[in-house]
Amino acid sequence: MISETFEDYFSRVVVVGELSSFKRYDRSGHCYMTLADDDAVIDAVMWRSSATRLKFEPKIGDEVVCRGYVGVYEKQGRMQLYVSSMKPVGEGAAQRALEELKRMLEAEGLFALERKRELPFMPRTIGVVTSRAGAAMHDILTTLKRRFPPCHVVVSHAAVQGEGAPAELIAALDLIERDGRAEVVVIGRGGGASEDLAAFNDEALVRRVAAFPVPVISAVGHEVDYSLCDLVADYRAATPTAAAEAAVPVHAELSEEVKSLEQRLRAGARRYTQTLRHRLAAAAGGLRHPAVLIAEARQRIEELGARLERGLRERYWDSANRFQALGSKLDALSPLKVLDRGYSLASTVEGNLVRSAAEIRIGDALDLRFRRGGARVQVVSKSEEDS
Repeated sequence: MISETFEDYFSRVVVVGELSSFKRYDRSGHCYMTLADDDAVIDAVMWRSSATRLKFEPKIGDEVVCRGYVGVYEKQGRMQLYVSSMKPVGEGAAQRALEELKRMLEAEGLFALERKRELPFMPRTIGVVTSRAGAAMHDILTTLKRRFPPCHVVVSHAAVQGEGAPAELIAALDLIERDGRAEVVVIGRGGGASEDLAAFNDEALVRRVAAFPVPVISAVGHEVDYSLCDLVADYRAATPTAAAEAAVPVHAELSEEVKSLEQRLRAGARRYTQTLRHRLAAAAGGLRHPAVLIAEARQRIEELGARLERGLRERYWDSANRFQALGSKLDALSPLKVLDRGYSLASTVEGNLVRSAAEIRIGDALDLRFRRGGARVQVVSKSEEDS
């Protein structure tokens, strides 16, 4: 009942005090603290879900404004403030919060030069996110029309100052992305006091600019003004006019350059053609008539043909004579020649030539071959004496 009573009567409170103690636990992410003034103190706790939204790192001695509700921690019977949001107060507090956010984003690498993209040379469509009521819109559109009339401009209106400006600027960027035509986007406003430019230091807006799918040109304020959007954008322009100048080239200058390049190309082509003609004429002066070249080639072919015919004929007769000599030599060594002198050859019925009486037995059948014909005989006797 005590807890419910506190929560009913103090469901929305704002407490201003000095942090006499502060502890953030790494494992849970919860923050435990004590708020004090000259007369009293109150314990407070900030759960991790709320602590992750802090835009500065609280320190003991900081004067802060805490929003939340008062409740009772029943296990210890202790009343405490449950903080949902915290902001620094006092002189320089806003600047300290901004510097803390800047250091955090820089540590994440969002300002690194290597992540910045090059601007397209000649975009066909340019997105512009700013207020239609501001002078920045007039400056941007006038400069784009003067420098590059063919380009198409998609304007997405948003408030550029005030409490709701960051959300409107994010929504305007969302519209540009959904449209899908813009190849580069200009976001910005004219100059003003530092509090007027605060919307462009909003963390959510800065992260949206960093994650935008096409290059972003930031032009917030005048040359001396710097915002976190300037630091995270792909290109920072000193003024809205300078942003438009960075987005597109000068159409008239491009036309003159194209004409100059065309003239140089034509002149170069003429010189090259003349050089080729001179080289061709010089080469043609030393060329012989095709008919002469053909006649010489035909004569050379006839000479080679005659040499080939002679070579083949000589090779043929040389091979024929060698073949005849080898044939006579082979015929002289033939065992069949002995048959002409009245001898015969004896072999077993299996076809093995008989060279000695020791190779046969009495009763074996033998085949005899004469110069003409042959006969099968049977061994009735044999002699193994040397002749």
